[in-house]
Amino acid sequence: MPRRVFNRRVWRLRGSTAAETSMLLAVATLFVPLLLFVGASWLAYDDAFRQAEERVSRTLDLLYINVRNAFEINALVAANAVELLDERSNEQIRANERQIHDGLKHLSDSLPQIQNIWVVDEEGRPLASANVYPVPANVSSADRAYFTAHREGAAQRFVSEALRGRISDVAFFQYSERRQAADGRFTGVIAVSVDPNYFLAQFAQASESRNFTASIVRADGEILVRYPAGGGPVRLPSGAGFMHAIAASPEAGMYRTAQSSFDGVGRLFVYRKLPNLPIYVVHGYATATIRGEWIDRMASHLIFGVPATLLLFARAVVASRRAYRQADVLARLGEEQARREVAEESLRQSQKMNAVGQLTAGIAHDFNNLLTGIGGAVEMMGRRAGQASPEFTRFLQLAQTGVGRAATLTQRLLAFSRQQPLQIEVVDVNDLVAGMTELLRRTLGEKVRIETVLAPDAWPARADSAQLESTILNLAINARDAMPKGGVLTIETANTHLDAAYAAANVEAEAGPYIMVAVSDTGTGMAPETLARAFEPFFTTKERGQGTGLGLSMAFGYIRQLGGHLKIYSEVGRGTSVKIYLPRASGEAAVEVAPAARAVLSAAGPVMLVVEDDPVVRDFAVSACSEIGCTVYQAADAREALAVLQARDDIELLFTDVGLPGDMNGRQLAGAAMALKPALKVLFTTGYTANAIVHQGVLDPGVNFIGKPFSIDALAEKIKSMGF
Repeated sequence: MPRRVFNRRVWRLRGSTAAETSMLLAVATLFVPLLLFVGASWLAYDDAFRQAEERVSRTLDLLYINVRNAFEINALVAANAVELLDERSNEQIRANERQIHDGLKHLSDSLPQIQNIWVVDEEGRPLASANVYPVPANVSSADRAYFTAHREGAAQRFVSEALRGRISDVAFFQYSERRQAADGRFTGVIAVSVDPNYFLAQFAQASESRNFTASIVRADGEILVRYPAGGGPVRLPSGAGFMHAIAASPEAGMYRTAQSSFDGVGRLFVYRKLPNLPIYVVHGYATATIRGEWIDRMASHLIFGVPATLLLFARAVVASRRAYRQADVLARLGEEQARREVAEESLRQSQKMNAVGQLTAGIAHDFNNLLTGIGGAVEMMGRRAGQASPEFTRFLQLAQTGVGRAATLTQRLLAFSRQQPLQIEVVDVNDLVAGMTELLRRTLGEKVRIETVLAPDAWPARADSAQLESTILNLAINARDAMPKGGVLTIETANTHLDAAYAAANVEAEAGPYIMVAVSDTGTGMAPETLARAFEPFFTTKERGQGTGLGLSMAFGYIRQLGGHLKIYSEVGRGTSVKIYLPRASGEAAVEVAPAARAVLSAAGPVMLVVEDDPVVRDFAVSACSEIGCTVYQAADAREALAVLQARDDIELLFTDVGLPGDMNGRQLAGAAMALKPALKVLFTTGYTANAIVHQGVLDPGVNFIGKPFSIDALAEKIKSMGF
């Protein structure tokens, strides 16, 4: 508004003299900038606290992940200690104290947060220890709160208050689990002594300023660890802000205190509860620091004076009005940008992995059927050609080249590699998986049923055992997360040989002998777009703070660095199977079948029934079996196959696909067929995974199986190995 117009209005309204008008203008000149400055200060104050809340929440995410991982390791250590005891009685534990001491020491030596591991009997007397041998007879834990809680049956797991050692005067707190006999009788406690200095060092690394605080607090207010260390209460009173906050929001939240009972400093606190434990990670940031930042920001306005403040405020008002008008346009632009990013990502994935659909069970099965039929037809023509003309030979080679190129295009994977120091050794994979079974049961919970199918003649593998255990554990935890309502986790080992054809189709794999470890679940499975990014670092579908997205990418890099191979099969609604191929620990060279060699059984080969719903694959399978000297009948589904079996008494071998149309799949067909003919032998084939045949426990672990696509020679060798 022009000054003279404003003066006239003031004059008319107030009826004042020119001096009074000048005074009013002077007051208005001071009052209006002051009012605007107060408003801007209020907005800046609120913004400073909002930014501080976001900052402390991000810091809490890092602290929470470190503390949660440490407590998960404590649980794993306790589970390993239980497995080490191997259901021994307390008398047997006492008699084998040296052996158990060595095992416990091996568990604790590589873990900096673990001070000691104790095995305590039902009266509170120590039976064995990781760092003390022999255990003293005059020390008792019967008066400790954690022992009382376990003895009275109040808790299966317990985290004690901060304690002082009775043998070595050091600070610690106990993570403990109840030991009991098969009949539920209390037999003692497994106690893991945790060093609070480990967490203090972690918190110190994350510290941003001298007003940074981080704590681990029990739900009853007992303080286990506080950074920075110093004087103050060891238990928060019932009226403390923390106690009120967790009562209102038990899982996570934020609150402020006007004065800390430790140092009298007011702070903004954020907290989050650990899963399945009454333990909270708390991070505090001094409110005085936040106000100091706000004051510094507002002081910069005062430096430039009231006119600059007015100008900035006016521009902010104009900008806010424009923001409302532009909000709809920006929202549409954001949606369009998001759609464009999705389209670009889809195009990039299509160029990088032309066979993303094959990573699901159905698409992989269908395409392997196609390659089986096409490759088999080309191979059969080559066998029939004899002394063919040069032109026929040229076209045959073109067809073989086309099949090979098609297989290569459909099998390419993401080329991601990580470098890490490894301690490669000869590993008995069966022993490693068997040794992890109890640990996995305790880690995954009761809703997940664990089944193992271990090859009785499994080869030794070249691997880093610690990294391999971590990889299997990570895959098992991912499988558990994919089965929120529970399910079946199957771990299978098998000897396998990746031939040159497979290596040509999977550019990151090399032909040769491998020991396979497959981890399969019956969970939700992964959609193709998720599966396409499964090995990308930092990609995760979990909520913030629940995962880093590095698990699969590190597993992929580790297996590739060993010279192995990793493959994921998944189908939405049916589950996921992750296959790890570890190099065989042997100097033997891989035996390759010469291209010109033809495997023929005998003039009187077995009488076979081929069951396959795909007519192209069925035609090739029938021709291949006939080619190697078998008498062959055929069927398109389970119902037709059972009719043939009932009509023909001379059938010795059932060769069936696992996935069949109708109400009965290949596994169920085999069970019904063997009920009709107990002496009947069964050979399975599928384009998905052998786990589908055995993980339900219907067939023996030694099931006969050949994967698609297969060659005539490979089929002949497999039938020979079955005793024909």
